Amino acid sequence: MGTQIEETIKRAIQIGNYLTGKGDGKESPVSLSEKGEEPSDEKIVREVLSKQNVENCLEQYQRLNAGLEQDWKKWQATRKRHVRVIRYRVISVAATIALLLAIGFYWFYSGKTSTLPVRAAQIQAGSFKATLYTGDNKVIEIKENMQAVLSQDSSAVVNHNELKHTETTGMPITNTLVIPKGGEFAIVLADGTKIWLNADTRLKYPTFFSGDTREVELEGEAYFEVQHDEKMPFIVKTSKSDIRVYGTSFNVKAYPDDSYQKTTLEEGSIGLRVNDQEFKLVPNQQAVLNTANEVNIIKINARQQSVWRHGRFLFDNENLEDIMAQLARWYDVNIFFTGAKVKNLHFSGEIDRYEDIERVLHMIELTTNISFTINGKTITITLE
Repeated sequence: MGTQIEETIKRAIQIGNYLTGKGDGKESPVSLSEKGEEPSDEKIVREVLSKQNVENCLEQYQRLNAGLEQDWKKWQATRKRHVRVIRYRVISVAATIALLLAIGFYWFYSGKTSTLPVRAAQIQAGSFKATLYTGDNKVIEIKENMQAVLSQDSSAVVNHNELKHTETTGMPITNTLVIPKGGEFAIVLADGTKIWLNADTRLKYPTFFSGDTREVELEGEAYFEVQHDEKMPFIVKTSKSDIRVYGTSFNVKAYPDDSYQKTTLEEGSIGLRVNDQEFKLVPNQQAVLNTANEVNIIKINARQQSVWRHGRFLFDNENLEDIMAQLARWYDVNIFFTGAKVKNLHFSGEIDRYEDIERVLHMIELTTNISFTINGKTITITLE
């Protein structure tokens, strides 16, 4: 019986250490059962981390503790008759103490915060969502499968996870469509140009085009299918370049925190203009622009770069730092590398974009000598 009590208290201390980050980090004490049910230890902690249950535990402990000495004396006098009753009483007291220890560790070290670590199951793949900031100071949240008319003249409509604009009268206004981390969406501009927008992307555009050019501004990643119009060329402006389009399908990846910008031509013709110099691309060519504004043009399978809009990840000998940046945007997680070496490991493979993140990481683990640890929405990557 004494060993059982000691083990119960030891287990509570282990839970408390885990919750406060004081453990050795080798193993989480909160483990799933074989049947995939909610972890028993985690369930205990969830139940006790409320004011009401803490008060109940304290009350139970005080009540049992007060009667324990008297019961113990009676047990000594009539050992055989009461052995089972007293054993349960003592174990109840031990369990109460164990729970209080877990609570105590957690509250003392975390400033009495009752938030448990987020389980990996709460990390979700991205979905269709966006926020539209209109030129007349409206903010419109757009959700998956939403159907709505966004303007009085019906020139802006949301349907089938797509925002569609049509020509209208008056003066154009400039809108900004923002795709958050963990999101994607599509837009059809008033000229018929269709743009698929990836996670963590901003597109600034007019409600319809006027003048000599059709200009949009991009921060992030997008795939364009541009309607051809010789009289009004289409121009994509990024923080580092202007892309002049001549009726084309192409992918632009221009995240501000990336060390490069990639423009990949699938069909047609485009010109990448950097520092007053234009680099012409033909299909299956990619222009890689680095932080020094140097352009390197390489031959590539262009469809591999835009496969994300078809619900896939396709990595072709890409380094792990770039891969994890893509996963971080799509799953809305934080990435932490334990060393610089691990960032330069390379991986090839094709993965479903809507797959559970643990399975995605496991696929990468199978072909590389690394391990992933998920704690809440932070993924830590270690070289084994």
